[in-house]
Amino acid sequence: MSSTQNGDIATAHHARRADVVVIGAGLAGLTAARELVAAGKSVAVLEARDWVGGRLLNHHLGDGQVTEIGGQFVGPTQDHILALAKEAGVATYQAAVPGETVYVNDGKAKRFTGHTPSDLFALPDMGIALARICQAAAKVDPAAPWQARRP
Repeated sequence: MSSTQNGDIATAHHARRADVVVIGAGLAGLTAARELVAAGKSVAVLEARDWVGGRLLNHHLGDGQVTEIGGQFVGPTQDHILALAKEAGVATYQAAVPGETVYVNDGKAKRFTGHTPSDLFALPDMGIALARICQAAAKVDPAAPWQARRP
């Protein structure tokens, strides 16, 4: 597929005129296209792969079981993406698996429950990393994250 002048999209089979061309049929591209259409614009979405959804990709395990092998986790504070999933009819499920977790450090495996391994030597590094993430996040305006400077 190639672009031509004046917003025309040309393929081997046909040409189409659009107000906006969205590159990528992942969640962001599809959301942008939907909002543009709602605003009265004509939109063409171009995707290199043979499916829509971007990094959201199911893998069938057999016996009707499916696992997500793409972008699969949404945190509890990501209200907008959860609302979009609900609005689009995309099912979600709790990812936490009950039981013990295995933490491997220096070739030694330790089982633990909860969210944090009981390796006392790892806790200071985890605290420092979290503090750095919080400092960086505080510099980003949630209303205009695209204006944030790159580190």
